Amino acid sequence: METRGTTHTMLARLKVAWRRKGLIVLLLSLLSALAGCASGKKWKYLPATQGEERSIYVIAHGWHAGIALSSEDLGTELGFVRGYLRPGRYYEFGWGEADFYQADKVTPAIFLKAVFWRNPSVMHVFSMPAAPPEQYRGTDVVELKLSEAGLKHLKDKLRSSFKLDAAGRPYPSKAGPHGEGRFFKAEGYYLITHTCNTWTAKVLESGGVPMDAALTLRSASVMRQVKKAREEYLRLRPFDRHIRSTSSSASSYLLDTRSSQQLLWTRR
Repeated sequence: METRGTTHTMLARLKVAWRRKGLIVLLLSLLSALAGCASGKKWKYLPATQGEERSIYVIAHGWHAGIALSSEDLGTELGFVRGYLRPGRYYEFGWGEADFYQADKVTPAIFLKAVFWRNPSVMHVFSMPAAPPEQYRGTDVVELKLSEAGLKHLKDKLRSSFKLDAAGRPYPSKAGPHGEGRFFKAEGYYLITHTCNTWTAKVLESGGVPMDAALTLRSASVMRQVKKAREEYLRLRPFDRHIRSTSSSASSYLLDTRSSQQLLWTRR
């Protein structure tokens, strides 16, 4: 009887947990719908010339969104990851709940723990032989342009997400089967109000991308905001405005010249 009672108690608790999960999913959806609508944030660290632009990529993987940089742009801030992975042209960075992120199979217990508890986190780095649009064909991938200053801030933020020892070395954890991916101990705790996508939004925001990090809980919200940011960036590019202004002035000059020539021929 005692065993049966214990079983009923556990089932009742699971039912309550799943009801809460439904409410949480609804809450996440509402917050994601608000994300990007209330901030009014603007781009920072815009490059002065096209030569100062640096590309980064934001990649959607279902629930999770990651950030990829070229090998050349890792710099001294992130170059240490090369020592733990096979060589690659691009490296993707992600952050998440330690057990959930590293699990080969996500069980209900792992899922509920990630949803209802404050949990340790890990960083994940993935080495790619090709640019993200080629590596992830058919996946939602957005290229963003940052200035050198913006990229430096973003790399500093990424580095600060790794838990490092006194010598600046990371704490490696689970590795991929072929050396293409590796987990590392990370700073910060995973909460349902501070998810992997909140982290992604904060990292992008550090690089000058206008993001509503506090309300960003789902990858769909990340991708919606970065697409809007890309459109805004193309409108704001200072050197494009100069090119358009120069082109417009040249066109006006040609029209004025042609009009003057036509007037002279008419008078003749």
